[in-house]
Amino acid sequence: MKKTAFLFTGQGAQYAGMGQSLYEKYDAFKNVFEKAGEHLKINLAHICAGEKELSKTDNAQIAIFAVSYGIYRVLEERGMRPDCMAGFSLGEMSSFAASGMLSFEDTLDLIAIRGKTMQKACEHTPGAMYGIIGAQDSLVEEVCEQVSKTHGYVIPANYNCPKQIAISGEAAAAEKAAKIFGEKKIRATKLNVAGAYHSKLMQYGQGELTDFLKSLDFRPPKTKLYSNLTGKEFELGEDMRSFMADYIPKQMTSPVKFKNEIENMALDGCGIFIEIGAGRVLSGFVKKTCETAEFANIQDAESLESALEFLDGTKI
Repeated sequence: MKKTAFLFTGQGAQYAGMGQSLYEKYDAFKNVFEKAGEHLKINLAHICAGEKELSKTDNAQIAIFAVSYGIYRVLEERGMRPDCMAGFSLGEMSSFAASGMLSFEDTLDLIAIRGKTMQKACEHTPGAMYGIIGAQDSLVEEVCEQVSKTHGYVIPANYNCPKQIAISGEAAAAEKAAKIFGEKKIRATKLNVAGAYHSKLMQYGQGELTDFLKSLDFRPPKTKLYSNLTGKEFELGEDMRSFMADYIPKQMTSPVKFKNEIENMALDGCGIFIEIGAGRVLSGFVKKTCETAEFANIQDAESLESALEFLDGTKI
């Protein structure tokens, strides 16, 4: 029997009105939203309703987590249990909560501080990201290295799927790299993000985050987790608090090896991938990375019902 993986979406997938149909239909989802809003003293429904509020990094991250975790709780209530989990960037925090590594409340506080830290870094050092489609990993790495020697800092930041990478760095350097790809007839599209995520430009102001991480109670996950940093299953060691206090800041400044995660999950027997959260970007990455995979995405009440029917058929 094929194993099942749950994949949690990251920042950039948010859209106005996300979660509304789920909030109206499922008590488990509604409870997550209400508890999150109460804990952080914010109006999550208001934040999710409009693009203006969701354009702020700190708001977007909390909202995406609440939607993702709320969907997970509905699945959990229905007895749906995955064999493994992974998340894309911010989505990795969702996997920590869903796996039981962190409590729901601690994850909320972590994401709130993580989001504020990233927002400050974006304001302190302006950067940019571009999606590069149609180039081999080696070419993207070569162009970024070349540009970094002459025009400023830029790196491959998100290894999404075969021939699809996002680059990240100083605005002028990222623009120069994109121009080079264009000259090579390779598509380079500027991403609508606040800064240079998953690059060293996110190092600014991490002190508060690191101190906070040292106070958290990390527990062994109940489900196998895969790592953005390595693309492999987490190797947490005995001192989880020290490991995670080092890992999470490093995850913010390092490339996301999502393609490798999908490949390694497939090698470990996962053939069914369920994307949880806003949008369906990760499903596209899965399709392009593992052609034999079955997949579904859950972002609203309609897609949740379809996914439940699909999962019932797979005997998860």
